[in-house]
Formats: sequence, C-alpha cells, structure tokens
Amino acid sequence: MDARITKQRLGNLLSYDWLKMLVTIAIFVFLVVLLFTMTATRATNAQTFTVYAYNGLSAGKRFNTLAGTLKDDHILSYDTLETEAELFTDESRYDMLSLRRSTGAGDVMFISDVWTYKTDDDGNLLDEDGKIVDSTEDAAVETTSALYSIAMGAAASSLEEGYGSVYDTRFFMQACGEYLVSFFGEDLENNNTPDEAAVRASFLERNSGDKRYKNDDAREKGIADERQRLIDLKDDYLFVRDLFDRGVYSHTVYEGTNDDGETYEMALGINVGGLGGISDLVYYNDSESRAVTDKLNLIFFFNGEQNGMLYESITFLRYLYEEYGE
Repeated sequence: MDARITKQRLGNLLSYDWLKMLVTIAIFVFLVVLLFTMTATRATNAQTFTVYAYNGLSAGKRFNTLAGTLKDDHILSYDTLETEAELFTDESRYDMLSLRRSTGAGDVMFISDVWTYKTDDDGNLLDEDGKIVDSTEDAAVETTSALYSIAMGAAASSLEEGYGSVYDTRFFMQACGEYLVSFFGEDLENNNTPDEAAVRASFLERNSGDKRYKNDDAREKGIADERQRLIDLKDDYLFVRDLFDRGVYSHTVYEGTNDDGETYEMALGINVGGLGGISDLVYYNDSESRAVTDKLNLIFFFNGEQNGMLYESITFLRYLYEEYGE
C-alpha cells in the first residue's frame, strides 16, 4: 500500500478538514441562534403597542418614524416591549385590519369622521327626493363616515372578553380612573403613593411567567418598575382628563336605537383634530384637496382587561398633545 505523503494528498486532507470545520462552525452558530430565539422574551399583544391609521387618511412626514420614536424615547411604560405603526390604504383597508385584529393586534387607530351627502352638479345639498336643502341635517347621506361604519353599535362599555370591537371612549376614561383608584384610593389628585400590596399583586399577575424575572432581585426590580408605571399612568390620566375639561379633546358621540326602540348614546372616538401639528402625523384631504384634520378621531380597540396594559393609550393621548399640540 502506498502511504507516501504527497502534496496532492496533503492538499486533499486539509481541504476536507477545513470543510468539516466550516460545517461544524455553521451548525454551532445555528444552535446558538436557535437557543437564544427559544429562550428570549417574546412580546405579547399586551406588551406591544400598535398604532393604525385607517383608509382615507394620509401619512404625514412623521408617521413612518412614530413607532421608533415611541420606543426609543421611552414614551410608554417599561412593560411595552415593542411598538408598531401601520397605515391601511384603499387596497388593503378592511381585509388587512380584520387580519390584524383576528390575532389581537392593535391598540389605537386614527380614523376620520367625514360623512358625504348627495349633491347636484352645482354642489347643492339634496334630500332623498332630490330637492335642494340648506344643511347636512336635511340632506340625504351618500356614505357614512369611516368612524361610524367601524364603531357604531360595537363600542363596548365593559372590560369583559368578547364584548365589542372598540371601547366607548367615555367608558374607557372612566375605567382607567377606577383602575387607578384601586391603587391610589379616591384622592387621585393628592395621593402619589400606590398601595404596595396591590402593586406587587398587579406585577405578579401579569409577569409571573416572564423570563425577565427569574430571580428575586429581578422580580423586586420589576415591582419597582410597576410602581413607577402606575404613578406615571396616574399623572397621564389626570393630564388627559384636564385636556377634556379644557376642550382640547372631545368625545365623538352618536345616538342609536336598540331593538326595543329605545335610544342610546355611544362615544365612538376621541376627536384629536384640534392639535395644531397633528397633520405631521396623519391627515385627510377635503373637497379642495387641502390637508385637514378637524374630523380626525382616535379609537381604542377592545382588547379585554390585560391587567392594566390597555391604558397605555391614555399615555399616548398625552404624548400626542405634548408633541403635536399647542
């Protein structure tokens, strides 16, 4: 048998060994990545704050950076791990929104409350009989607003699962206040110290299985973060409540009739169109193609209790005012 070491045999051996080394390294890297992927903390729907803008709206110059700003500037609480923003266009609007909502995604959505009415060739308003009328109250509706179409009859005044598709915004504000009272007591304006036992219970209920809090030190740090989250949320709630009192924000309320013929009211959204710079975020065009926002609303998607995390939307309302308001 010829066992001589030749240049060719040596080259073949080294080439084969290098191939095995590269394959081994590749497998090792793959396993490390797989391990980190499997053990990493994954953001739940409650830990992901998602902003949508519905069909009929256009993205302003700052919409595409909104998600990054919310995350990088730590606008929301410690337990919001991811932020997202998406504009639904004419082509994708309802199907894409339905797909997102079927997975429980979405917290708030900008939407317009613009109705269109029947007119003649000269732009005069017409009633159902084709007669010229002076006001939209008497005119025949051609299309209801996007807000009305999406939210009317579906605005929940309960936190129970499966109750609605959006929240009645007046109820939402009330529910946030009641949530905070359970930690601070009735005197929200003057009590800045939440009940320690309630803070601890809130944290453990939501995060007991979170991989970030495996040991006692990490859990105590998390409880401290939870305490600060509640203090910040209380400040945000009182701030936003004052904005309503001042007329900066207002609830968009519609009247409906139930099966028994009784009338009821639903607050479908919050009008945020009075914020001076909100068109930098989203806007719509009027009949003369001007960018306007006066009928711009924000709706809150119904996502159940989520142990308080649904009230991140209150903080978002404050952010909108401080960033795009006066």
